Amino acid sequence: MKILLIDHSGLQVQTRKMFIEEAITPCSIEIAYTLGEVFIAYKKDIFDIVILDHTIENGIKCFEYILEINPQQQILVVSDAIHCVITRCEDCVNHHHIRRLSNPTSIRNIARMVGGFSGYQCDHYDEETNKIIL
Repeated sequence: MKILLIDHSGLQVQTRKMFIEEAITPCSIEIAYTLGEVFIAYKKDIFDIVILDHTIENGIKCFEYILEINPQQQILVVSDAIHCVITRCEDCVNHHHIRRLSNPTSIRNIARMVGGFSGYQCDHYDEETNKIIL
């Protein structure tokens, strides 16, 4: 499994990478900290899943670029932001493959979502109100 991890730089990202690689085998993870690094990563490779914190500088632009390349890209948003990357849950559910976990979250939750991505619905989607619940 090939994963692109888009996040803030720092020890937490390296630790997250290490734990995900231990939890999901075989797995290779590339890290991108900037929009330019996301461009380069997508020129070099195709990813099974992207783990994204959209609060990084140009995080929404990273997200939009990824959807331009592949609208069906599996994306796990792990963020402490109140707003999601897609305004309407219904749009997300009907047109994309995006799941969201709130930060902080355990590596176990991330590994669970990555390992069984298609078997999970976004934890924050409320079908009745079509709104995100945090």
